[in-house]
Amino acid sequence: MRTHVPGRRQLRALAVAALPMLVLLVSPLAVAQGVPEGSQLFSQRCASCHTVGQGDRVGPDLMGVLTRREESWVTTFLKSPGAMIDGGDPVANELLKKFNGIRMPDQQLSDDERKGLFAFLRDCAEKGSCQPGASGPKLASDATPEEIEHGRQLFEGRVALANGGPPCIGCHNVRDIGVVGGGTLARDLTFSFARMGERKMTPALKELDFPLMRELYGQAPLTDAEQFELKAYLAQVSRDGTPPRKDRDFFYLGFVGLGVALGFIGIVLGGRGRAKD
Repeated sequence: MRTHVPGRRQLRALAVAALPMLVLLVSPLAVAQGVPEGSQLFSQRCASCHTVGQGDRVGPDLMGVLTRREESWVTTFLKSPGAMIDGGDPVANELLKKFNGIRMPDQQLSDDERKGLFAFLRDCAEKGSCQPGASGPKLASDATPEEIEHGRQLFEGRVALANGGPPCIGCHNVRDIGVVGGGTLARDLTFSFARMGERKMTPALKELDFPLMRELYGQAPLTDAEQFELKAYLAQVSRDGTPPRKDRDFFYLGFVGLGVALGFIGIVLGGRGRAKD
């Protein structure tokens, strides 16, 4: 009895025929492997503004977003929402109007991070709802308005830090902190939470492992409550992706100062004139 050995053409034909089945078997596995990473990324970077199945928050509920929008559109929007808005994209501008003019900050994601996030969103759509981040450190999105306001007061130094450390405003600035603004010795923190997310912001405030920070807070660490409230405040100020002004209002201050000076001179001269009379 002769054993039939397939030739190269037959083997190639069998491989081509089996390819669709192989894709069907491998694709769900690849998606499933990306879901935990996507869930973690969502908790760290997205949950302060979005939910998946629990309704709109600062931004839209993302349940089914990859069904409502083309994946290519979502990918481009994540990279630079502001560019799409300024470029006249109708969907981006509709979202801007719906959510009170708040611009989403740019999200610099690697291809693997984006794929994991999309896998998570698709998995949530199949389940009907998701609640990532149920365990672990308290998320900035869980903060109350009172906690956010207290974080602002801590940042500005209107409320003293418990262990005697200096207020953040001495070295850092954030959006809308006032006419004069904060310090310029260190980085502007307006978009620090958008850049770092929960995963990096939480340990950064706990450890303060930067040269200047070690000197200032080595013997005066932030309490757990202060770390959370400052994180909640920085998350709040980062939610509008509009770039903060860079001029620090020096022209405005000079104009006001000139007006005050002229007014003072007018009072002095007027007083002298009355004295001569």
